Amino acid sequence: MNMTEKRHRRRNLWIAVGVVALAAIGWVMRSPPVAVRTAIANRGTLVATANAEGRTRVKELYVVSAPVDGELQRVIVHPGDTIAADATVAEILPGASRPLDPRTRAEAGAAVSAAEASVAKADAAALEAKAALAHAQSELGTTRQLAEKGAAPRMDLEHRGHEAEIRLRAAEGAAAAARTARAELARARAVLAPASVKPGQVTPVQSPVAGRILRVVRESAGPVHAGTPILEVGDVGSLEVHADLLSSDAAKVRPGAPATITGWGGSQPIRAEVRRIDPAAFTKVSALGLEEQRVHVVLDLAEAPPPGLGHDYRVDAAVAIWEGKDVLRVPSTALFRTGDRWTVFLVRDGHARKTIVEAGATDGTWTVVTGDIKEGDAVIVQPSDAISDGTRVRGA
Repeated sequence: MNMTEKRHRRRNLWIAVGVVALAAIGWVMRSPPVAVRTAIANRGTLVATANAEGRTRVKELYVVSAPVDGELQRVIVHPGDTIAADATVAEILPGASRPLDPRTRAEAGAAVSAAEASVAKADAAALEAKAALAHAQSELGTTRQLAEKGAAPRMDLEHRGHEAEIRLRAAEGAAAAARTARAELARARAVLAPASVKPGQVTPVQSPVAGRILRVVRESAGPVHAGTPILEVGDVGSLEVHADLLSSDAAKVRPGAPATITGWGGSQPIRAEVRRIDPAAFTKVSALGLEEQRVHVVLDLAEAPPPGLGHDYRVDAAVAIWEGKDVLRVPSTALFRTGDRWTVFLVRDGHARKTIVEAGATDGTWTVVTGDIKEGDAVIVQPSDAISDGTRVRGA
């Protein structure tokens, strides 16, 4: 081997050593894989729901109100008490007289004195009219006797008859005026008279149905007007749920659709179904200050209410709007937007691969997907900004 060949061999050796060294340095200096959390795309049943906060309500709620104006006595029944139909829950007495201050009392006393004087005057006028009537009737009788004997003209008899008729009407008017004066006197005296309640004047307030007292609206004694709510009565064994769904979700709901009630305080969900969907929506401001169109939906419980659940309790209602069986699904948190398309990161050969998919119905936890993805593929859940197409990843 000559010197030239030795130099070429030595140079090639050093080149090989340099390539290996550079490769080793590149291997050491490359970025470490990003730790990610993954989930497996799988097939199964998915039920998409419309979720909203709701309230329980007694199906037949009765508001017991005051039947008359008066003075309500203190209500002695309490929420939770069981009552029978037509049971008396409160009593109302006639309204008490208004207390009179010294000036008003003096005015009322003067009004009584004036009324007494008016009665005396009216009585005197009635006596005068009565005496005038008696005199006119006496003259009529005398003139009639004279006319029958021909000693008085017929014209005088007619005049006496008219005079007697006038006096009769005057006596009747005077008697009516006397009665009016006495009524005015009674009214004036009533202002000063203290109120007195007779046993028969007490008005009972009765429950229209048997059940339990849900709420006492008015407990303290005091004046009330007819129609004032006093308490609420109902059967807590017959409950329904009222919820307000977004109008876009309510349009997909049909009567009889299954629903699940949670968040009521117990560990087990309660089965329910949709009974009524209101045909009109209303505007409601969300917690974020956004105006939303909501639709009122009524749900019937498909089972007996659990112990402890009562009227007007807060619950969470989930109404089924779509159901699919044997559908391909991924965690909803694996999906993100790329422009106007839904995207996921698949883990293939230790690298994240951006994949466009079509997202379908969701139940909030899982979402139905189609596209370049199959059962058993690993997807990255909640991908961070540190991940892009081709990034080396490792499962956390």
